[in-house]
Amino acid sequence: MFLAGILVGITTCIPYQKVAVSDNNREDVVSIIYPSLTISTPPAELIYPFPNFTKQKLYKTARKPVTIDFSRFDTKNVRTTDPLLFSSGNMLIIDLKNLEEEEFAFPLPGGKVISPFGGRRRRHVGVDIKTCSNDTIRAAFEGIVRMSAPYAAYGNVVVIRHYNALETVYSHNSKNLVKPGQLVRAGQPIALTGRTGRATTEHLHFEVRINGEPVNPAIFYDFSKQKLRKECYNCLRDKKGIQISIVDPFLFQDQYLSTY
Repeated sequence: MFLAGILVGITTCIPYQKVAVSDNNREDVVSIIYPSLTISTPPAELIYPFPNFTKQKLYKTARKPVTIDFSRFDTKNVRTTDPLLFSSGNMLIIDLKNLEEEEFAFPLPGGKVISPFGGRRRRHVGVDIKTCSNDTIRAAFEGIVRMSAPYAAYGNVVVIRHYNALETVYSHNSKNLVKPGQLVRAGQPIALTGRTGRATTEHLHFEVRINGEPVNPAIFYDFSKQKLRKECYNCLRDKKGIQISIVDPFLFQDQYLSTY
């Protein structure tokens, strides 16, 4: 009882005191308020105004380390590999889930598919899209032009290496509008439709490749709606080639950085 009385006396006789603690960015971050001389108050309290955090995305696109210092072979051949891809194993994650609308484009707006992947010809490794001659072909994603030249049956062809680990191929062009090493944004005009090379009509032959291997573009694009399939893809390299499946292994998609 006597000890309790001493403690009460201490709490009621300590002078009022305010201590301001500041950091480099704010003032009065912490205020310590002691009891006054005349008014009995509770013990000293610590007041800390926590900021209101807003949820932010850590990234807009899952960019991969890709080779952009092209060799002469890279600029002269449609099929080539990137030593940085699959450098840590046989699995690669391609995440298109969080792309904004301005970060992708349909390669030939308004076009109609006249021959799908595989199609009537077993070795057809792309999708043929038709509108009219000299229509504008657009880059599917941001990237860097690896090849822009005539190439055998492809005719005038443009190949773009993208930072998401994909490469896209645009061929039979009447005219190429970009050069190797040129940076392009999604939706930027890169060529005009034509029938150069082995083609019977003016159209765009569009391919998607992973480390040089052609894969079905319909995995990534809904051609009937001319929309990108915004998914997260697991690409497994085995003896049969590149096996692709849709995955969603992360609990919070906007709170991680792809590391594969």
